[in-house]
Amino acid sequence: MKNGTIREAWQKASSFLQQSGTDSPQFEAEYMMRRLLGVERAAFFAKMADPWPKCLEPKLREWLKRRGEGEPLQYIVGDQEFFGRVFEVKPGVLIPRPETELLVEAVLQEGEKWFAGRPVHVVDVGTGSGAIAVTLALEQPRWQVTAIDISEQALSVARQNARKFGVEKRIRWVLGSFLEPLEKEHPPIDILVSNPPYIRSGEIKRLDKTVSCYEPRLALDGGADGLEPYRRITRQLSGWPEKPRLVAFEIGADQGEEVCGLVRQMPHITRAEVRKDLAGRDRMVLGWFHLENQF
Repeated sequence: MKNGTIREAWQKASSFLQQSGTDSPQFEAEYMMRRLLGVERAAFFAKMADPWPKCLEPKLREWLKRRGEGEPLQYIVGDQEFFGRVFEVKPGVLIPRPETELLVEAVLQEGEKWFAGRPVHVVDVGTGSGAIAVTLALEQPRWQVTAIDISEQALSVARQNARKFGVEKRIRWVLGSFLEPLEKEHPPIDILVSNPPYIRSGEIKRLDKTVSCYEPRLALDGGADGLEPYRRITRQLSGWPEKPRLVAFEIGADQGEEVCGLVRQMPHITRAEVRKDLAGRDRMVLGWFHLENQF
C-alpha cells in the first residue's frame, strides 16, 4: 500500500477487506484507521485529503491481514462500544453484543419500577468483559453489583473496564461457576441478571468463523440443548433463602418457551415472560418473584 492521502488509504483498505469477504468493509477499514489516528468519525472524514502517516502503515497492514483471516475486528482494535461507552475486549473474553443492551435496558427499567431509587444488590452471572455489571453500576449509582465469572482472564478485563469508568470499588468481583461461590453465605439478591452461554454444543462449529474460531468456547457452549446454564442458575436460585425481585436472562432466538418454563418452576415466581429484540426474535426472559414484606 503506497503512501497517499487518508482517502486513498481508506479506499485500498476497504477494497482489501471486501475481497476478503468482510460484511462491512468500508466501515471496518474506517474504524481501524480512526483507532490508529486517534480521531472521531467527523474528524476522520474532515481529514480525507491529508497524507496518511507512513508510521501507521505497518500496523494497518497487520490489522488488515488479521481481519482478512477472520479474526474479529474487536479483538484486533481491542475494544467494543456498549451502551454508548467503549469497553476493552481481548481474545479469551466474549465480545459484547448490541442485543445485550436490550437486557440492560430492561433491568434498569424494572429496577426503577420496583425499587424507585432504593439501594439494590445486583448479581451478574457470567460477567465476561463486565459490560453489564459496569453499565448497571454507572447508570444506577446506588446499586451494588456482584460480578461472577469462571474465567480469571474475563474478570481481569472486567475489572480494567470498571477501573476505566471509576466503578471498580462498587463492584464485588467473584471467581467461580454460576452462583456456586455465593452459596455458603447466600447474600440477599434483589436482581439477578445473566447472559450465559446458550449455543448448543453441536452448533458451535457451524457458527461464523469469527465466532467459532476466535471467541472463547466457555462463553458460548450451553450444553447439548443450550439450556444447561439456565438449569444450573434456576436450580441454585430455587434454594436461595431470600428470592430476588427479578431475574433477567438473555436467551437464544429459539429458547424463549424452554427458558420461561425453567423460570416458572422456581418457588414464588408470579410471572415470567419472553421479550423480543428489534428484529422480532426472542431475546430475553424476565421473571418476577412475589415476596411478602419485602419493602
